[in-house]
Amino acid sequence: YDVTIGYKYRCPSFMDNAFGVDPAEVHVHVRRVHLDDIPMSENEVTSWLMDTFHFKDQLLSDFHSKGHFPNPGTEKELSTVKCLLNAIGVIFLTCTCTYLTFFSSIWFKVYVSSVCAYLASATYFNIRPQPIAGYGKAVITRNSAKH
Repeated sequence: YDVTIGYKYRCPSFMDNAFGVDPAEVHVHVRRVHLDDIPMSENEVTSWLMDTFHFKDQLLSDFHSKGHFPNPGTEKELSTVKCLLNAIGVIFLTCTCTYLTFFSSIWFKVYVSSVCAYLASATYFNIRPQPIAGYGKAVITRNSAKH
């Protein structure tokens, strides 16, 4: 994704950000960049990046003259019920996992420790296991080939 941020009246300074002063109005332009659109060779990438930044400069120039990006989207209100249900779900899962971690049997603690160790080592050694669905399909295909 290519994200361009435009500030309506003035760009916030470092001190504004440090002290938490919110900008008056912020506009965000998001453009999806397909992987196929990105060239492979270094010369083509250089040209593509230059064109992309020229486009972004033009986008910001138009924003400052017109006050908005092209094709503005609509901003919808968040549903209070959905937000409340999501918050309750997250709190419930957090409390359940915390309870099980501290007050359950030793086997749950062994399981949690094992999963953490596995995920840490899989991340460190870049291990990508076969998905379970793919494994099941391979077993079924192999069994049907035997018969």
